[in-house]
Amino acid sequence: MKRSLTLTAIISIIFFNVSGGPYGLESVLKDGPGLAMLLIVITPLLYSAPVAFIVAELGTAIPEEGGYYVWSKRALGKFPAFCQGWWAWMFTFVDVGICPALFCDYLAFFFEIFNKDTGSFWARKTVMLTMVWVFVLLNLRGARTVGNFAKGLALMIVSPFVVLIGWGLYRGLTGGFPHNPVVPFLNADTSLVSALALAIPVILWNYQGWDAVSTCAGEMNNPRRDYPRALLIAIFAIMAVYGLPALIGLLFFGSHEIEWTTGAWSIVAEQLVGPWLGYALSAMGMAAGIGLYSGLVLVYSRVPFVMSRDGFLPKAMRYENAHGAPAISLLVCGVIYSIIVMIFKDFEEVAKADVTLYTGKVSMELLSFLVLRRREPDLHRPFRIPGGWPVAISLACLPLLCIAANLGIQIADGDSWKVLGVPLCMMATGPLIYPFIVRYREKYPVQIETHDDALPPESTSSDTPT
Repeated sequence: MKRSLTLTAIISIIFFNVSGGPYGLESVLKDGPGLAMLLIVITPLLYSAPVAFIVAELGTAIPEEGGYYVWSKRALGKFPAFCQGWWAWMFTFVDVGICPALFCDYLAFFFEIFNKDTGSFWARKTVMLTMVWVFVLLNLRGARTVGNFAKGLALMIVSPFVVLIGWGLYRGLTGGFPHNPVVPFLNADTSLVSALALAIPVILWNYQGWDAVSTCAGEMNNPRRDYPRALLIAIFAIMAVYGLPALIGLLFFGSHEIEWTTGAWSIVAEQLVGPWLGYALSAMGMAAGIGLYSGLVLVYSRVPFVMSRDGFLPKAMRYENAHGAPAISLLVCGVIYSIIVMIFKDFEEVAKADVTLYTGKVSMELLSFLVLRRREPDLHRPFRIPGGWPVAISLACLPLLCIAANLGIQIADGDSWKVLGVPLCMMATGPLIYPFIVRYREKYPVQIETHDDALPPESTSSDTPT
């Protein structure tokens, strides 16, 4: 595939697969300022950074199209890799509805007809379907086009928050801040279990996706140099994008003076700076939905594309158009996403399964990391996590402990079916369908494509130091 993704494009695609701005973070702030700020600060240290470091090591050691699917196939074999690829696709079926819904939620700030409770069902669905296909078509123009689009969109989204943060700091330093941003730790009318049950899945969802762009490694100009740099820059950028607006919002409004739900950033901007910034942040909320969806389509359309090269999906899915985009895979994804958008109504409820589905996918990556460390100690790793086995095992376990804590709290809060039942049923389809695919391949043998995934000569000499 065409290598066209630059460092800034990779950073922008990571930004939209992980964040897209602090939109969606609002509900974390409503049950206690101290708890919210603690989660915003420690989650990237315990959850994001370990995954990002592991992805950086694997992505620079095996910088191939398909990313984590290829790593798992090399470390664990075809069946685990198939399950991981299948679960990644299932994951997008949950995630894909959130982005068009977010777009419509902020569009409703301008036009009531798109409100999910009081507006028109068909007006909302028409906009969501239009969004699905506009950005499938954009992705058909190739990764370079999507990367350039993501760069411009990321700058647009961040700019109003820079104004909000700058003006907020000026007003606070000259006139004082009305609230302490970490007091109270927890609101008096809220229990710790219920607050964590609401906040942890939201905060984990807002900090996951560091591995997504690995599926486009074959389209990066210089993955061994640029990928770890992009991950490092993105971690600090996303921490700032989440933490600084939350800090300003809590300093001026606490957790009670406004309702911390979708649209809260627009209210904060309107009251703190002026109506014009409120409108700007609402418009950028729509842009965030666009960027999240466009990035999602880019990285996850590569999974069925690579699986088809191994004979697990129909051969037609391997087709690339003149722009180097997996055209049939994109069109199939567009059809499936359209069905998902039409079927599901309450994406917030469906999203409870999101973190659990992600757990299955990322667990294979963490296991692949440890297996390859053991089985292939001499594998060329331009970026290698220092510290030997103690650090490697600790980094692999930390994200799983965070996810286990989330599942335990959700089950204690009485939400086990949405958190465990639904995603486990979805994940079970992978192992169930695998024997039929293997049997079909035995009956109708397919020629498995071989590819030269070698990097361009200049890439091999640009190793990133440990």
